[in-house]
Amino acid sequence: MNAGLHNYLHKKILLFTLVCFLVLTGNSQTKIDSITDLVEKASKNIKSKEDKKHYIDLLTSLSSHYTYDNIDSLKSISERVYKLSNTINYKKGKADAIAHLAYYNSYQGNSELALQQLNEALKLAREGDYIRGQINILNQIGSENAYIGKNSDALKAYLEGSDIALANNNKVLLSFIKDNTASLYATQKDYKQSIALYKEVDKLNKEIGNPIYIAETHANMSDIYIRTNQLDLATKYIDNSIATFEKHNDKEWLSYCYINKARILIQQNQPKFALKWLDISENILNDLTDDRTVVSLENAKAKAYLGLKQTDKAEESVNKAIEIGSRFNLLEELEEAYETLYLIHKQNNDTDLALESLEMFKKTSDSILRRENSNSLGAFKTRTEYERQKRDTEADAKKEIDKHQNYLYIAIAALVVLSFILLLIKIQANTRKKLYNQLIEQTKVLKKRENELENINKTKDKLFSIIGHDLRNPIAALQSLLDMFVAKDVEAEDFMRFIPKLKSDVDALFFTLTNLLSWSRTQMNGGSTTPSNAKMYNLAHNNINLLAELAENKNIKITNTIPENAIIWADKNQMSVVVRNLLSNAIKFTKTGGNITINAKETTNSWIISIQDSGIGIKPELIEELFSNDNAIAVSYGTNNEKGTGLGLPLCKEMITNNQGTIWVESTLGEGSTFYFELPKKEI
Repeated sequence: MNAGLHNYLHKKILLFTLVCFLVLTGNSQTKIDSITDLVEKASKNIKSKEDKKHYIDLLTSLSSHYTYDNIDSLKSISERVYKLSNTINYKKGKADAIAHLAYYNSYQGNSELALQQLNEALKLAREGDYIRGQINILNQIGSENAYIGKNSDALKAYLEGSDIALANNNKVLLSFIKDNTASLYATQKDYKQSIALYKEVDKLNKEIGNPIYIAETHANMSDIYIRTNQLDLATKYIDNSIATFEKHNDKEWLSYCYINKARILIQQNQPKFALKWLDISENILNDLTDDRTVVSLENAKAKAYLGLKQTDKAEESVNKAIEIGSRFNLLEELEEAYETLYLIHKQNNDTDLALESLEMFKKTSDSILRRENSNSLGAFKTRTEYERQKRDTEADAKKEIDKHQNYLYIAIAALVVLSFILLLIKIQANTRKKLYNQLIEQTKVLKKRENELENINKTKDKLFSIIGHDLRNPIAALQSLLDMFVAKDVEAEDFMRFIPKLKSDVDALFFTLTNLLSWSRTQMNGGSTTPSNAKMYNLAHNNINLLAELAENKNIKITNTIPENAIIWADKNQMSVVVRNLLSNAIKFTKTGGNITINAKETTNSWIISIQDSGIGIKPELIEELFSNDNAIAVSYGTNNEKGTGLGLPLCKEMITNNQGTIWVESTLGEGSTFYFELPKKEI
């Protein structure tokens, strides 16, 4: 197998992994910096199991980016990911981590350990129902087996991965795994089948619309055309790939494509131009940790120098290729290197060294031939066996479906008979149920009336309590004073001094009585709501005038900043009661010399009215109960000992609710309170 395609297999392993985490465009270091920032932020915000999973996924993505820049970082981060995933039994995280560690061990030349790890990762992905992970790992298993010459095992993994991707309609992953299957056929020199598959992949990539994927497949197709000496097609596809990868600054793929470009020029007897492309590729590879591609580079350089008759430089390059290729047991690259070394010694007339190199070339070729002969038939058998197993599985599934259908028909027949019997039973049951439901409905009606009577009694008790405490006492005081005046126990002049106090008491009495009547109507369902367009400014202005004397007595400034266009859809009388109560409360709980502001804010469909005071505020524990009917007769006292019944706020809530609105309060103890209520602009 040609060095370019062989290294392509390992390149595709990780690119396939990367697609599960990121978009394959842009500058690698920029991505690393960006993801590192995300990792740092996520590490400071781990509050739940899901947060930890998100953090693990970001680390996995980060480790993927270190493949060519720093493979040791890939290893260390993946080990960390595995430990973190293990603490929460995160099978997806463990599967990804082990798959990355397998890539590291593969890169180190330990394919046996890599395959063990990949099988462990595949098991975890299946247990966690991690579909994308399963496809990814099956692709790695296939690529690793292909790399060490186990083509039948490779094909089996690719076929299974393709089926899963197809079943889940995942075109991206299907494209990657079919791409690798095509490269597998190329390793067996089945170029016709390989190109046919690549064309399928090219069509898939165009449907996906990702230029990087298209460029990757075109780069690999160019490799096939180079080996079949179709150099015009090879040039067309490699030039397209280079243009795309240069646009997206994909250095890893550019290094590979530049080598392919040089190989074309070498075959066209243009070694001088080939070296220029190889120099560019070498400059890129100096910043990467991709020794396998370096082998391809050195082999190509050796051929170019040989073409220029610079045998010393050619021998230097070929020896580098042999050194690295031997370390990783890269038979195809070694075969190419020994052939070039033979030609170098032959050109130098070193007969003994030439024969020695030729012997190494033939020995390596024989090893490759034995491996390919055993695996080419094995791969064919694997596909045949896989298809047979697939057909058997489908046949068994059909038998099982047919058996279940027979059971279903029997069950349907039994169900029809049973349904007829049940129908007869149901007719009788319905008659009984109808009578029972009538009884239940009558019981509900009685229960409802009982509850209504109970509520009316409670309301009556509340009314009598308020009348006894809050209305009777002021009237009794007024009666006593009038009796004294009639009996001439008090002089007219003295009596006149009580007039302001009497007026204040009567005003308070009238206010309480108004609230009492309004509240009792709402409690007994006797009140009606008649909404219409109402100007909030006028409602506020009228009530400010009504309560002006109370405010002046405490030197409180009331400011009305409601816009003239603030028109609500609500019952004017009820809203007047609401504003009066909220304004009265604000005056009562604001100290002498304070301020009260009435404002309105417009939203899309409503107005939010606020009444803000600089009063004493409300304790947080009391706010929740503020609008409750349970506290409707609770007595409260203002800053000047003004007394209230507690009816106002529950009454306000009921009236606001009846007008399709809401009411709430914000308060800071010692600084004041702001009551808000929101009402619609137009009829709902």
